[in-house]
Amino acid sequence: MNLSSKDNNVTQGTTIKEADMRTRKAMFILFMVGCLAAFSAVAAQAAWITCTVDQVGPSGTNVDTSGCRIFLTAVDPADAWVGSKEFKISPNRGKEFLAAALTALASGKQVRVNVNLATAMPTLGAIYVQK
Repeated sequence: MNLSSKDNNVTQGTTIKEADMRTRKAMFILFMVGCLAAFSAVAAQAAWITCTVDQVGPSGTNVDTSGCRIFLTAVDPADAWVGSKEFKISPNRGKEFLAAALTALASGKQVRVNVNLATAMPTLGAIYVQK
């Protein structure tokens, strides 16, 4: 009788441990799916758009807070936005982005930009002059 009681306790202990492990695995899987969904949503907002450069130049009068602005018109996809839209340039990439935008403006070429349109005043992530 004592032996069967011991076997019963071992079985119950194993079952509790298995249930605990299943719960932990399920929580880990849900966490990973949530992380994957969050990163996918962020990546989905950034888009590559072909544009024409309308205006480009530095803005502001304070050296520390001034930035650069580019006004672009969407070509492909044409419905990305309507008319000429203003974009910010990151201050630490200002010279490079200005050089690319000025080259496109002076030569009449289009640019391909990577931008997150979900924000009110989007910042360009990348800009490339096209042939």
